[in-house]
Amino acid sequence: MKLVLLLCTLIAQPINEDLPIIRDSGKPGPTILLTAAAGQSAATIAARQISAWPLQQGRLICMPVIGTDATPDRSHPADALQRLLTTHRPDWLIELRESDGFASADPQPYGNTIRLDDFTGSRAVVASLISLANLEIDDATRKFTESKTAPSDSLTAAISQKAAAEPSMRTLLISTARSEQSTAVRARQLRRVTAALLQHLSVLHNTDAVTELLVTTDQRPQFNIALLDDRGVAGKGIPSLLEIWGSQPDVTIHRVCGADIRSGCLTQFDLLCCSGGSGSRQSASLGDDGRDAVRQFVNQGGDYVGICAGSYLACSGFSWGLGILDAKTKSSKWARGHAELPLALTTDGQRILADGLASNSIIYHNGPIIEPHHQPDIPDFQVLATFAAEVAKNNTPVGIMINSPAIVKSQFGSGDVVCISPHPEQSGPHGRQWVIDTLQYMRRDTTAGKNKLRRSE
Repeated sequence: MKLVLLLCTLIAQPINEDLPIIRDSGKPGPTILLTAAAGQSAATIAARQISAWPLQQGRLICMPVIGTDATPDRSHPADALQRLLTTHRPDWLIELRESDGFASADPQPYGNTIRLDDFTGSRAVVASLISLANLEIDDATRKFTESKTAPSDSLTAAISQKAAAEPSMRTLLISTARSEQSTAVRARQLRRVTAALLQHLSVLHNTDAVTELLVTTDQRPQFNIALLDDRGVAGKGIPSLLEIWGSQPDVTIHRVCGADIRSGCLTQFDLLCCSGGSGSRQSASLGDDGRDAVRQFVNQGGDYVGICAGSYLACSGFSWGLGILDAKTKSSKWARGHAELPLALTTDGQRILADGLASNSIIYHNGPIIEPHHQPDIPDFQVLATFAAEVAKNNTPVGIMINSPAIVKSQFGSGDVVCISPHPEQSGPHGRQWVIDTLQYMRRDTTAGKNKLRRSE
């Protein structure tokens, strides 16, 4: 029997039986049906990433399936599932799901769990999967555990009820918790467990390589952006940037977590953006190895954009900083408050942010007020915009913000660094235009199908 890895992302549209995506290796193996629940971002992202993995055996079939709500002009999900089972007769169902959080009183339906149906050798397999999943989890309360039951609305539960009709089908349900776990972290957990099972089934040989594969071959000629999505990232930055930059032509955006960066994922990207939240917590989520990886990435030609907390993170004036921007803060009292403040572009700023207004009111929320740190091994920064007014709540120093840098650019090695203290990505069309202009500045060296970072390849 040929191996079939059948990717069924449950989305709100009917099955199109004429448009399956099939990749055939021509080698035998089991048939595997992989599903991701509709409306669950990390599960859907992980399924999309898994669909690009290079298989060592068999075929990869990607088939869209409708969601849980039937409408008069759509097939019922149960009917769609039955057609898939009848047509492909999978040996395995792998279901990717997300739960709402952790519950100490009844952990089975919640948290990070793995459920494998009972068969000879299953105990050893599930123990191995749980052990691998927990290698990157420090918090003991958030480690994966084995679940004995499947949620009533899951495909696994439906298959279990039809066990007599599908006696040879095995099921693996992987559930990852949303509580205090970013989308990128959850997607990585789902990828790692799936890869481990596929290796156990001899579908994959190098699980580390495929787990880190985020930018697919067809995306490589584009300008690929990594958004840090881990502890310390908060607010509306990521959704705003996904909307603004994601609408630009020939641009792809992927959420990445600290573990992704520590594992070397940045070699696939042209730009890393760290947005709002807490700079020190973002640094902690990267860890020593992750910070080294970012410095190496920028030094070798990758670009970096920091917004608010991401700008704190870039500074050389903190022990936990990346040290890619020769800057320190004027005061350790950072909680200046929230306000909409006027910014004025400098001559350099008007050249780079050419499509926006020369002055603009931008949302500010405790961003860094910086000055040069005078580190001899880091180039000086250029000021692109200054604050034309200030907010100074919570006993923060008065008078240090007006005419201070609001947007700066610099270089670190061969890479460009742009740091933005306020939040133009959340400040209406004129602020959003500055964000687009920043991206265009970073892309200025992109040439005919080759991105700046990979011109030497």
